[in-house]
Amino acid sequence: MVGTVVAFTPSGLVTVRAPAEAYPTEGASVRDARGLLEGRVVRVFGPVARPYLLLRPRRLPNPVDAASLLGAEVYRA
Repeated sequence: MVGTVVAFTPSGLVTVRAPAEAYPTEGASVRDARGLLEGRVVRVFGPVARPYLLLRPRRLPNPVDAASLLGAEVYRA
């Protein structure tokens, strides 16, 4: 598991909180278990112990899917 979806930015990026120091590097492909979210890590920031990851999705989820993705786990693709 890469982390948990915590927010969507106005520009369409997805913020994920990593559970530990082990996290994918920028450019890594990720997806959720249901296949609603697929994309790449574009930035890693925050505390080293539990960093945040910014993901650029391949396509923006519709508002209903985006709301259902909050709290969803994200995995390496």
